Amino acid sequence: MVELMIVVALIGIISSLAIPNYLKFTARSQRAEMLETVSKMKLYFKTTIDNTGSFITPNTPTAGTQSAVNPNPATPVGQPASWDNHRAGWVDLPFPPEGALRMRYAYTPADDHVTIDVCGSFPGMGANIAGICGDSLLGNYRYVEIFYPNGTSDITEFPVAF
Repeated sequence: MVELMIVVALIGIISSLAIPNYLKFTARSQRAEMLETVSKMKLYFKTTIDNTGSFITPNTPTAGTQSAVNPNPATPVGQPASWDNHRAGWVDLPFPPEGALRMRYAYTPADDHVTIDVCGSFPGMGANIAGICGDSLLGNYRYVEIFYPNGTSDITEFPVAF
């Protein structure tokens, strides 16, 4: 009986070390997916501004208006959903990410910059709460990047990168 109790205690100790590391690994992989998608968006916007002199095209929202959230926010943040190129503001972007995405993306073009807004829900980082990802989405992670015509960016992340 004592040996069984020792084995159970060892399994508990190993689990208490492994589970938090697994949750961090999962969150890092979702963040890496997000950074790849954002870099493709920035490449598209950089090409657009270099070719046309503006971030705004006939298929993007007007200046100061946010695109539709993609993938569709009807699927909660953190749950896998497919990219939809037909959502408002996403028709021109030539890079539909493959597979199911757990983050939700939107952008707001302006004359002198474009703001890329990403909402996520990472396991092990607490409950999803209102207000982090704007009015309509619940999440526990937000990434906002303001991208300028010269290729520079201002980045805000909550919580700070892990």
